[in-house]
Amino acid sequence: MTWLIFAISGYFFYAVSTLINKFLLRQKAVTKPMAFTFWVGVSSIFTFVLVPFGLHWPGWSGFILDLLAGIIFFAALFYFYRALDINEASRAASVMGGLLPIFILIFSYLFLDERLGWLQLAAFLLLVVGGILLSLKIQKKGLKEAMKGWGSIFLAILVGAIYWVLEKHIFNTQGFITGFIWTRLGLVIGALLILLYIPWRRTVFTSASQATGGIGALMIFAKLIAGLGSLSVHFALSRASAPLVQALQGTEYVFLLMLVVIFSKKFPQIIKEKTTMPIIIQKAIAIFLIGVGLAFLVL
Repeated sequence: MTWLIFAISGYFFYAVSTLINKFLLRQKAVTKPMAFTFWVGVSSIFTFVLVPFGLHWPGWSGFILDLLAGIIFFAALFYFYRALDINEASRAASVMGGLLPIFILIFSYLFLDERLGWLQLAAFLLLVVGGILLSLKIQKKGLKEAMKGWGSIFLAILVGAIYWVLEKHIFNTQGFITGFIWTRLGLVIGALLILLYIPWRRTVFTSASQATGGIGALMIFAKLIAGLGSLSVHFALSRASAPLVQALQGTEYVFLLMLVVIFSKKFPQIIKEKTTMPIIIQKAIAIFLIGVGLAFLVL
């Protein structure tokens, strides 16, 4: 069950990165989804430090597939950040966290011939439902307000599911190190390609010039932590079922909740966490479901 340890560790790193991004996304210089996605993409160049650990040439067809997967991942990230920017982060995250694993489950069944046993399927459902409950914030909004950004949410789910299944196929055929490094090159290329479009290029360069030294350093740190998370989660993906690894994202919300509770007392003006009785009950049930789901995976 080494993959499970790597997956949970990766989602912990993601939670730390998300907490930092909660602060960064309040800054004017880095709120543009395209600029944010660009910096995530170009920072992937550091993945090449893994070259000595076993990079191989996958052949031209494999290389092109790797680059395509990386570019698809860039698109998925952009739609994800755009959805968070347009709609409320809690609503967008809960919908994407609930539907993305289901799409991956369907695509893995159709294209990878992956089959989950009954115990694994039960764990999958518990983790997904727990993740939705933990991230969902029920608020009274009009239908028009609630539907904001649903195009981006749907595209983030669809493109994200395509990426996960394609990446799993690449790991199955090329191995982890080779597949991971070359797809990250595709992510970098995807980021650089947006510079060809003048309005996007202006947005990226404006964000760079507006960021202060402190924000820039914090962005770099956040990307390094997110990079560790990505490395760990993708290693888990190379060793286990794609739907199960994605469903474990619910553990990220558990870690994030713990971090928010800790840091909200020190930085209440930036990080806030409501603690009404209904919310406490909702989160307690969610954590219980995630815990049972993890127990089913260990059995």
